[in-house]
Amino acid sequence: MLLDKLKRRVEALNLDLRGKVVLTEAATGPYVVTPIIAALAGAKVYAFSRETRYGTTTEVFEQTRSVYQNYQDTSLDITFMDTLTPETIAKADIITNSGHLRPLNKEMLQHAKDTVVIPMMYEAWEWREADMDIDYIKERGFKLGATNERHPEVDVFNYLGDMAVKQIMDAGLCLYKNKFILLCNNDFGPYIAKVVAKMCEKLGVIDKPENRFKYQIENLEWLSDFPEVRIPATFKDAEAVIFTAYPFDATWVGIDTAVSLASIKEGLRDPLLLRYAGHVDTEALDLAGIRYYPAQVPCGHMGVLPSAVGYDPIIRLQAGGLKVGEVLHSGNYTFNKIPILELACEQIETY
Repeated sequence: MLLDKLKRRVEALNLDLRGKVVLTEAATGPYVVTPIIAALAGAKVYAFSRETRYGTTTEVFEQTRSVYQNYQDTSLDITFMDTLTPETIAKADIITNSGHLRPLNKEMLQHAKDTVVIPMMYEAWEWREADMDIDYIKERGFKLGATNERHPEVDVFNYLGDMAVKQIMDAGLCLYKNKFILLCNNDFGPYIAKVVAKMCEKLGVIDKPENRFKYQIENLEWLSDFPEVRIPATFKDAEAVIFTAYPFDATWVGIDTAVSLASIKEGLRDPLLLRYAGHVDTEALDLAGIRYYPAQVPCGHMGVLPSAVGYDPIIRLQAGGLKVGEVLHSGNYTFNKIPILELACEQIETY
């Protein structure tokens, strides 16, 4: 049962939010778990939602309640709301950087107490400027923490390969007896490669030269150093290029971009770009006759989400993010002797 799985994750992380007020989102699908995890850890939770194409706020709240309302041994302190008031913001000890709450800007955070902490709910290098007003956060001195998604008790990165396989299959492709190319410049690459390479005929990799040592994987061939695209004749019939480049909101493939559109078109007999993460100029791709999937990906967003492969990666990610909120208050930034977070205000200055 889902609630039992959430309880086990709270126990595994020794997540303790007793005495804390958590302001987070209520959402649909696998993201329904966030306020429940916080409440299972003992927090007083305010769960805010907006009406979206995925459902009305009433439907979101009902879906969330349905996860726990039939369990007699569970009494959770969750208040659902579709209006975010200054009074509620002022009560929060932890405000999560979650979709319905974003952007965390001055207009919102001016009502927060000085001791509030903000878990980013993802790694520091994935930071998106549109998510929050980093200058105001620094001005107020709020603690901002990024989640170490590679901590053994979070371990979200090991779902990245499953997500690539899901996207490949959703695009109508087969891995067996087919070749693929991974075009990458970030930490996702080796995690994608170790799964995809096992399932396909051969995987060609284009990544930054400093990442080459991370690809000690069988059935893999290094093709060139990112962003140069050199595709040998042996990969001319590759089924698709799995594309992931950071910053996600930069346009990487198009006219006069870092990645040469012409090199992809010339290197492949029938090029198809799988938009895992990183923005592309779809008009330029259309003009060049290069296919891409999915057809629409909002700038700065991933073309396949962890939720595409089920509840487990979201449970781990959200529980890990809430653990970051806990330890930002305690000051003990390790769990099981491994860092669980990265203090992000200073780190973000480098991007």
